[in-house]
Amino acid sequence: MKPILPALLCILLVAVGCEPKPDATGPKASSAEAKSLTDAASKAASDNPADALALAESLRNRQDVSAEDRAAALKAQQDALKKLSESAASGDSKAQEAIDKYRASK
Repeated sequence: MKPILPALLCILLVAVGCEPKPDATGPKASSAEAKSLTDAASKAASDNPADALALAESLRNRQDVSAEDRAAALKAQQDALKKLSESAASGDSKAQEAIDKYRASK
């Protein structure tokens, strides 16, 4: 009876080690907070590009953002930079400050 115990222990260890890892089950979904922040950055890109730029930048480094939402945040960031560049070219000093702050953070 004693030789059966080590065999059962080995079988148990093999069975436990064969379970799929939770991260490998499919694409990651964004948390509700990250999703709402991504949506806010997209909406703010035209109305308030300085805030959208900062928000989109912060989303790029979060772990709870899906690839789809990360791409949306990057698009919002690019749109905000374009809008800020246009405003800075027409003499908007606050837009230029936002661009300078963004570049300094790189």
